[in-house]
Amino acid sequence: MHLIQNEFQKLFLKKSSWIMQLILIVMVFLMTMLMLMISRVDGIAEKPQPQGVTTYLNSEGQQISKDDYLTAQSEKKAEGYSEKVLSPKDSVTALKAAKENAPKTEQDSIQKQIDYYQVYADKGKTPMTSSSSMSGPEFFASLGTVQMIASILVAVVASVIVASEFSGGTIKLLLARPYSRSQILASKFLVVLLYAVITSIVLLVSAFLFSLFLSGGDYLLPVSLDLGALNAVQAALLLLGSNFILMTVYASIAFLFSSVVRSQALAVGVSLGVLFSGSVLTALLPIAIAKYDWMKWILFNLLNLNSAVSGQQIAGGLAVWQIIAGLFVYIIIFLGLSFFIFKKRDVALS
Repeated sequence: MHLIQNEFQKLFLKKSSWIMQLILIVMVFLMTMLMLMISRVDGIAEKPQPQGVTTYLNSEGQQISKDDYLTAQSEKKAEGYSEKVLSPKDSVTALKAAKENAPKTEQDSIQKQIDYYQVYADKGKTPMTSSSSMSGPEFFASLGTVQMIASILVAVVASVIVASEFSGGTIKLLLARPYSRSQILASKFLVVLLYAVITSIVLLVSAFLFSLFLSGGDYLLPVSLDLGALNAVQAALLLLGSNFILMTVYASIAFLFSSVVRSQALAVGVSLGVLFSGSVLTALLPIAIAKYDWMKWILFNLLNLNSAVSGQQIAGGLAVWQIIAGLFVYIIIFLGLSFFIFKKRDVALS
């Protein structure tokens, strides 16, 4: 415990640790300002519109398919045709009918929509939506869309926490203390996790406070069709939890490089390189996974955890619990390598 306390004090005595938290808050603020600017056209905020299942009617008032409606429009034969947005109660009825004839691959998505509208129907309210910007609850539910920034900050801390001991020449003094190398490394990783917890709390609180500047909405009502009946608070906490798992993954990768190299700059550069390359490879993975099913377990595919908990389908069709299980396997592997390398490492030339 004393070792963990000492490492924690060392971390927060650095101005950079506090500056990074300030950067996170500023990023959330800037995203809020961006949403406010986008939501205004010619200085006037766009008025949110009622949301519901859209039905299409011909000139005789009979319901037709969307394809027939679009065909009539393209052929300029849509005079008298119209669209109608159903109430939440009628939307539930329409979706239940659609689910009965839908293929199995689409039934889960339709059920989430049913759950979404059912809550509004039960409470006698109508969901509102805007095509140009987020509402306050939507912004909060997405944590201001800057959760990747929070992960980067944690990865930076994990990258330098060991490498700085080598570059600063303090590693010998640290190893001279009555603690094993495993205890020293474990304490440093626990401190990184504590920093990740603090970063997550700062992200959650700042996202909530700044979301209050955006257009109104109920934080206790469902926030997205993709999330079903989950409200903004539940969605934000769910995303925060999944992002913390990703923080742990990024931290374990960065921790491995921090244990291998002596240069802080190199440790940070390599770690962030791995982090950003993941977003590039993610775009190519669906093609590879379609041909080789085993590739769905590649780390870069599992890093789409935030998308999965937000209701999106990831390549390979993995469930959220499968993604989490796979990520924990990678965490164990990275940490195992870190401890093995650090215990065997010769510090005589440091």
